[in-house]
Amino acid sequence: MQCISCQQEEANKESGLCNQCERADEKKINGLLYLPAAGLVINLIMTPIGAWNYFAAVFHFSQPGGINLFGAVGIAVMIIDVALTAAAGWYFFKRKSGIRKIIIPYYLMGVVFMLYFVGIPAWLFDARLDTADIRNALSSIVGASIWIPYFLVSKRINQVFVR
Repeated sequence: MQCISCQQEEANKESGLCNQCERADEKKINGLLYLPAAGLVINLIMTPIGAWNYFAAVFHFSQPGGINLFGAVGIAVMIIDVALTAAAGWYFFKRKSGIRKIIIPYYLMGVVFMLYFVGIPAWLFDARLDTADIRNALSSIVGASIWIPYFLVSKRINQVFVR
């Protein structure tokens, strides 16, 4: 049986690929890594849009009297979130070897972001949470609790992110 990829060498029975094609396939972003890749793509699109909307709202309401502390810290949180999202996307899709140093703070920042923009308003200002707020809170916590350990212990990360 020939390799299903190159059609030149004898294929391994388990995968249908030859040894050379298997080694090349191990270095690709595929399988379980599609999930964090999809999340990064969505965040690379939505984070700048959300930051723009937040900045516009803060500066619109600051015209009469100035920016309060919550708005000012929110601007800093947004800037850090945009920077970490861009860095995580760059490291992930360029398959850089220092991905762990960026992706772990990226997921932790997602939890901090959620706590600041969902938790604090609910706690301090008695804001009512709707289903979108609860979904966002749960998704950042679940995402961090799944992907941080995966990026820390997975041997596949060392194979894919090598540049």
